[in-house]
Amino acid sequence: MTYAFRPGAGFRRFDAAAAQAEELARAFCGLPQGAGPGHALAAFKRAASYLDVPARVVQLIDALFAWTQPEDWRSSQTPIVWPRNDKLARKLGLKVRQVQNLLDRAVALRLVSHRDSPSGHRGGARAADGSIKWAYGIVLSPIGTRMAEFAGIAKRGAEEDEAIDSLKRRLTAARRRTATLAQAALDHEIPDSCAADELALAQVAARQMRGVRDMALLTSCVDEIEGRSRALEARLASALHVANSQAVSRESTNITSTDAADCVLSTTTTELQTAKAATSNGLEKASSRLGGALDPQEPTAVEDDLEKHGVDPDFIQAVATGLCGAREIGRRGWSEIVRLAEELASRHRIHRHAWQEANRLMGQRGAAAAIIATLQKYQAGDVDRPGAYLRGMSERASKGELNLGRTFHGLKDVSRSSAMTTLREGGDPLPFGALTRSAMRRQLVLSGKLSRSEADYRSKV
Repeated sequence: MTYAFRPGAGFRRFDAAAAQAEELARAFCGLPQGAGPGHALAAFKRAASYLDVPARVVQLIDALFAWTQPEDWRSSQTPIVWPRNDKLARKLGLKVRQVQNLLDRAVALRLVSHRDSPSGHRGGARAADGSIKWAYGIVLSPIGTRMAEFAGIAKRGAEEDEAIDSLKRRLTAARRRTATLAQAALDHEIPDSCAADELALAQVAARQMRGVRDMALLTSCVDEIEGRSRALEARLASALHVANSQAVSRESTNITSTDAADCVLSTTTTELQTAKAATSNGLEKASSRLGGALDPQEPTAVEDDLEKHGVDPDFIQAVATGLCGAREIGRRGWSEIVRLAEELASRHRIHRHAWQEANRLMGQRGAAAAIIATLQKYQAGDVDRPGAYLRGMSERASKGELNLGRTFHGLKDVSRSSAMTTLREGGDPLPFGALTRSAMRRQLVLSGKLSRSEADYRSKV
């Protein structure tokens, strides 16, 4: 009959980690002068997170230190504790097998060692002065031996944490700066600024660097995002300078001396006044439904307010694109706005009397703009009853309290904020590959190697 020869069956496993732990235990010569077990435990806890020591192992070591005394850490002593596994399990709220696994893990991490009795049981006794007379159990000497090592690891880890926090603050600042520049590009309608792509790339970088502790990778990422933010700022500054120069040039070209022979003063009406005053008993009103010109009457306070704030048909179409649709407002002007307002009022069941009252108090242009502003707010959910809201605007106009120009600029800001929010918080984040392909297409368009129509086609494929 053949028997298997297993001399180590039933005994503690001995491997390279256990050998190193025993070597550290034998090297213990007591704690430094003025240090106690609390100092050793604190040094270990500060370094544990940088050594990837599991939290339950830290909890186990903390529990084991409850059975040791300062006398055990003198140079002539060996710090040993001998609680049973079932007692440790109750103290930690675990099963006995879990405690055994944690002890094995602590040995693998070279934190504790074992001194076994002939019977394999733990036990010990203390003298009257508190020193250990004899003991078999868990040896805590490796922690005392590595106390200086733990202190150095904790110090380097704290310095690394501070450096990483600084880099992440720089990354956050660069991302916010890029968002500010993207908002500026949206506000000033600067084409080909790549602001959207730069903002998306900065957001992807901020997400990907969460939890990263690789200093080289984090530093290179922060430097790249900061450099791209500075480049975007330079492009926007140049574009704004060119736009401002063109605006000043146009203004200086349009300004003509009133002494010039060909100078014609502009008026706020669609028809030039005759040299002699034309008088009549009444003005024949042409219906806007027939596509005629607006009434050549004096502009109301609301219409003056619109003109003061630069609210013209193009402005209204840009703010209320969904209401205006594909109408040729820029070519036909206010007559098309009035016709559109009448159609929208009828479609949304605004009473004819409310429309006529608005015309009387605000003028045709003011009433049309008020209708469009009301329905724009109605679509946004800010107005429940458009007809009642329009009557309220008419009442404020009768008191001279209606600032319709400011209302339209507020609607413009809301539309831009919505566009920026969509850009920042749009659905899923763009993949890095999609951002790269978009940047390459834009570079090809700018260099003339690819037409804009072909770039649009490729972006949709």
